[in-house]
Amino acid sequence: MKGQLTRALRALMAAVLVAFVAPAFAAQAEAQEYTLNFQTVAPDNTPWARQLQRLKKAWEAESGGRLKVKLFLGRGNENALARKCKSGEIQAIGVSTAAIASEVPEMGVFELPYLFKSPEEADAIIDNHLFDPVSALLAENNYTLYIFSENGFRNFATKGKAIHTSEDLAALKMRSQENWIHEETYRALGGNPVRIAVPEVLTSLSTGQVGGFDNTPLFAFATSWFSEIDTWTVSDHIYQPAVVVFNKKWFDSLPADIQQILTKDRAAETAAGRKAVRELTPKLMGALEKKGITIVQMTQAEKDAFAKRSKPVHAKFREKVGSKGAKLLDTIEKNRKK
Repeated sequence: MKGQLTRALRALMAAVLVAFVAPAFAAQAEAQEYTLNFQTVAPDNTPWARQLQRLKKAWEAESGGRLKVKLFLGRGNENALARKCKSGEIQAIGVSTAAIASEVPEMGVFELPYLFKSPEEADAIIDNHLFDPVSALLAENNYTLYIFSENGFRNFATKGKAIHTSEDLAALKMRSQENWIHEETYRALGGNPVRIAVPEVLTSLSTGQVGGFDNTPLFAFATSWFSEIDTWTVSDHIYQPAVVVFNKKWFDSLPADIQQILTKDRAAETAAGRKAVRELTPKLMGALEKKGITIVQMTQAEKDAFAKRSKPVHAKFREKVGSKGAKLLDTIEKNRKK
């Protein structure tokens, strides 16, 4: 009888502890704060920056202040950001697919020349056929994919010469993004690439180390590179997406409700990011003209000639990157408009 009373007393005490202590632990867990260090090369007053600033406010508000977002704009080296996010030194980044490809080579598929004919074609293939396999690929490399955005179609920006033929490119040294596919594209087109990191490009242009670069109007204005060129050739030779990714280990450690806050509205945010960039591009082209820069449109025949010359880069990608990258390229080619 005494033993039964003792066991009953212990059970009662345990119930009391659960009743009082468990809510305290739950409240403590709920009140725990999480810090998100988010970095991007995009400077302030750009569509990228405005979208990320809006997301920062929304994430902090919806988490009731439990999530603290430290947003750093205009960080200089994209490849370094990709490396730091993968290692967990920073928790999130917004970068071009070329930067992610420095850590996940298969992502270089998006840097291949003349891969997509239009933004709409790129959207349809990325959203309907590539999001899930890319998400899985990035997860294998310690990234959690949030959304695709874009840098846009890249054009040639030069001093004193428009680009119509491979001979035009051969006469210039051109800044190349720090990605082997970009370098190989220049070589395939007859050019002379010089790999230069973003922070050093303006100086390299002003000193004549290079005679031009390729990028989008958005990036040319964001970095002020336009100030060192006088001719803009609309070649649309690379459509370059961008991505927002989290460090996977950090993301997986978060409570489910915080994860949900960070990844909600994917479709809406993807559409908003693309729309902001695309609406601004014609205005930026007009601004280039007002700055005295000559705008030259490549003819379709000239583009077709460049596309033909660049085909070996696609083959080299398959050979160098392997089966996973080749499968992504197969998916794109299968679903591309003929």
